[in-house]
Amino acid sequence: MSQTQHRARVAPTVLRYFASLALLLLGFQAFAQDGAADPRPDIKARLQFATPGGIYDPAYWRYTSDWFVYPNIFNWLVRWVPGSGGYQLEPDLAESYEVSADGTVYTFHLRSGVQFHGGYGEVTADDVVFSYQRQMDDESSSFFSDLEPVVSIEALDERTVQLTLEAPNAAFLSTVVAYRPGFVVSRAAVEERGEGFAQNPIGTGPFEFVALTDASEVQLRAFDDYFRGPPEVATLTFAHIGEEQVAVAAIKSDEFQIIWTRGNPEAAAALGADPEIQAETIIRPDSVRHIAMSPNFEPTQDVLVRRALAHAVNRDLIAQALPGLEVPADAVYAAGEGEVTTYDYDPELARELLAEAGYPDGFPVTIMFQTRAPEDILAEIVRSAWEEIGLDVTLEGMEATAAFDRRNSFDFDVTITSVGRPADPDLLFSDLFFSGSVPPGGSNYFQYEAIDDLILAGQRESDPAARAEIYDRAHARVMEDLPIIPLSYQAFTAAWREPVLGMAHGQNNNFWGETIDIEGIGDQ
Repeated sequence: MSQTQHRARVAPTVLRYFASLALLLLGFQAFAQDGAADPRPDIKARLQFATPGGIYDPAYWRYTSDWFVYPNIFNWLVRWVPGSGGYQLEPDLAESYEVSADGTVYTFHLRSGVQFHGGYGEVTADDVVFSYQRQMDDESSSFFSDLEPVVSIEALDERTVQLTLEAPNAAFLSTVVAYRPGFVVSRAAVEERGEGFAQNPIGTGPFEFVALTDASEVQLRAFDDYFRGPPEVATLTFAHIGEEQVAVAAIKSDEFQIIWTRGNPEAAAALGADPEIQAETIIRPDSVRHIAMSPNFEPTQDVLVRRALAHAVNRDLIAQALPGLEVPADAVYAAGEGEVTTYDYDPELARELLAEAGYPDGFPVTIMFQTRAPEDILAEIVRSAWEEIGLDVTLEGMEATAAFDRRNSFDFDVTITSVGRPADPDLLFSDLFFSGSVPPGGSNYFQYEAIDDLILAGQRESDPAARAEIYDRAHARVMEDLPIIPLSYQAFTAAWREPVLGMAHGQNNNFWGETIDIEGIGDQ
């Protein structure tokens, strides 16, 4: 590119930057002056269960607490129907799409007139291509491996995008396009802001990003040009409360209007007993709480040790400690119909297996866990079980984002963690057990690779019955090898109070702010 050409591009870019800044400042001024006239309330919600990581660029997502915010800022080509848990899809930025007969070519037709935040104009096919291509070209992007099957993505015209896969993938729409790799960003905003885009993102969603404050609150403002219509709330602020009982106290005192909680029996009971609070609890059998093992911890490299550890855990104690909040799990894949090996509580057999593996006197082990319910409760149950069979157990509790970083660097022996992957069985199996799904793009901490062929076969098979049989075979192999030890299926409780009448329960960390129903607003 010549120097003259470079200057020609920079000049409008600078102008657009200052125009956007002026619009932002005017927006703040108007909000301050006219906020009292807006009949919509300001809503404060609990930010998942961890402090925000502060990365709001979808291509470089890192923390679950940030993901909680993403669906409010960005859109996909197609999306999960809010509240469906991922099992239903609907058009989003694409008003329609077609799939070729061989299942490898997807053609998406964009809605007309969808606007980006901040005056960045209408969404075009170029923005969609850019959103995918930047991840495909950068091995350090969070979902590089998820997009490796994509051969090409191109804009056929301003509103038509064609994406070609190297092979058919029956799960592609629900697990890639409508999931983490699929958010669409403004090309102009990313190119202008560079790394700063992660702290000042531009999307098309129902809310605009305002700030991540020094108090670790994420502030969003209603985007009234949202193509589905303006939200029923004026502002949405996410704040972190780590302690479940403190979160309950905050909604009881009307400091917060929406909270999510899980795994704390006292908190759940308090929410259910308050007539001013509506609470909804959902058990997700596709959300598995489990023990993950580091590839660097020598004792658990032996399958006999892993089986011993599984036999040592009395899952009945989980049901007793977390009544109605967690369902004890003796297998990974609750939807499976094939026979699999399970590990009943048998401490004597566990000791025999340890001796057979060369550890008759046990070994020292540190259990890392997040200092939040129910991980802390489960960690105590596992500690007691493993001490009973002769292990020297240390508990190491950590704040959630710090634990996330430690897991992703494999700096642990074993850890209590969870993975919620709905929509399609491929999402669960690929994330937990595919060799390419090592962190940060996946949750295969053990670096397991024994069922890669079955995972790929499940993706490429379109017949539902044949796919189910493939995943049953994969599940059987996983339960023999035990790269993770299942403990329970998770419960998610959403609670809200006036003026909130209800909202779609996101269940797996999708907080659907646009579905918040405010008394007296929706009918106006």
